[in-house]
Formats: sequence, structure tokens, C-alpha cells
Amino acid sequence: MTRHLLKSILRYALLAAVAIPLLYYGAYFLLRGKTPANPQVIAHRGGTVGTPENTLAAFENAIALGVDWLEMDVQRSRDGVLVVIHDTTVDRTTDGTGRVGELTLAELRALDAGGGERIPTFAEVIALAKKSGVKILPEAKSPQLYPGLGAEMAAMLAENDYVQNTAVQSFSAAALEEIHAANPDLQLCRLYGKKDFSLRDPQPASVQILCPMALPVLLNPWMVRQAHADGRRVFVWLGSLEHPAILRWLLAIGVDGLMVNDPAQLLVIGD
Repeated sequence: MTRHLLKSILRYALLAAVAIPLLYYGAYFLLRGKTPANPQVIAHRGGTVGTPENTLAAFENAIALGVDWLEMDVQRSRDGVLVVIHDTTVDRTTDGTGRVGELTLAELRALDAGGGERIPTFAEVIALAKKSGVKILPEAKSPQLYPGLGAEMAAMLAENDYVQNTAVQSFSAAALEEIHAANPDLQLCRLYGKKDFSLRDPQPASVQILCPMALPVLLNPWMVRQAHADGRRVFVWLGSLEHPAILRWLLAIGVDGLMVNDPAQLLVIGD
């Protein structure tokens, strides 16, 4: 292969590397349609920057900042109380050890969840949200470990008259079906992982909100357009990709909400 031919190949490869993404994303933005007028700011675990995650302090801070939704994780203590904590063990987020489902409420409450904060109950978080009217996005966490968890969450939300301000989320279609059966008025949110590049025909079909990770949406923004065409909203969770440039790009793609660890940053961008 001559040097001249090699240079030509490299030149055309470089042009293709630039042109293909421009055409791909250009076509998307041309056909995207209107972007949501009021994209929602969702505090992931209440916000993990500056406050201990999934604590009343985190949720209070997020409310003070003016977020639209509080996101949280719900599990069950050994004595049957719904508590708010992400991991199935207390090891990472508290000064204790052990599995959440093997500890009583009293044992869980004795732990320091950061800065003197305690693991809150689901009822406490609902009551806090209700004072300000902020919406909540609780996840039925690890439902395979807690039979009936979804139905219990639905019952508690109904007892506290907070169904209309709530969307319950899960990776599990079975858990969402259980919640829908317990209370058809509850909004459902289906969670997706980093390998999910399609939001077509979600299960169960009754879900109104789809929540993929940021990376698949960035690589395949057409999934957002498809969800909107089907009459569903798209809330994206960021994981490790929480950077102002990425947040702005996702808003430009037209997502309906962003679930972030640092809601203060997103609120500034939104302004």
C-alpha cells in the first residue's frame, strides 16, 4: 500500500467518523419534536452530595432546594416495618453490619447513617414529603427478598393519601404488576439497566414512566422519541455520568426528568 493511498484511506475514515454522528444526531434533533416544557428534577436517594443518602436530612435538603421529586429505596425490617435504605446490607451506609431484612427496626434505628442521621421509615419520608407537597419516587428494592413489598407500599401510600403524588419504581415487572393490582391509581415507573437500549413494549404495559440509564439514552436517543410516541414519560438516572455537559445534552434530547445525586447542580442548569 502506497503512502498516498494510506493517507486517502485515513482521510476518508476521519471524515466518516465525523459525518456519521452528525447525520445520526442531526436526524434525531430534526425529528425529535418539542422538548418537555418543565423537565423534572429528581433527587436520587434525596441527593448524595453533602448529605447522607436516603436520610431525612437528605430529603429535607432536597425539598429546600426546590426539587420536583424525592427518589428513595424501600425495604422491610425483620419485624415487618418498611424502611428507606438502598443496599440490602447496612454495611456501606451505616456504622453497622448485617442484612436489612435480618435486623429489627430498633436495631436499624440504633445505627448511624451518617452525621448522626438514622435510617428513616417509609412512613416518615411520606409524612415529610406531604408537608411540602413534593412528589416521591420510591423503589420497591430487591422485591424477591420481601414477598408482598409492593402491595404494602401501595397500602401505606393510600393510608397516607399520597397516591396522586407518587410513582413507584422497580426493575421487576412482577413487582410492578403486584403494585398495580393493589392500587391501579398508582403511577408505575419501570427501571432499566446499562445494557437496555430499547424502551419498546415495556412490561407491564401499565407503566407510565420509563427510567433508563443515561448511557443507553446518549447512544440511542431514539428510545426517548419512541416512549413519547407511546404516551410515556422518560426519567433518566445518571449513575457515574453526572456532568453538566451530559445533563444539558440529555435535556436537549428531550427527557422528561433527570435523577441526580447533586440536584443543586441541575437546578442551576435548569435556570
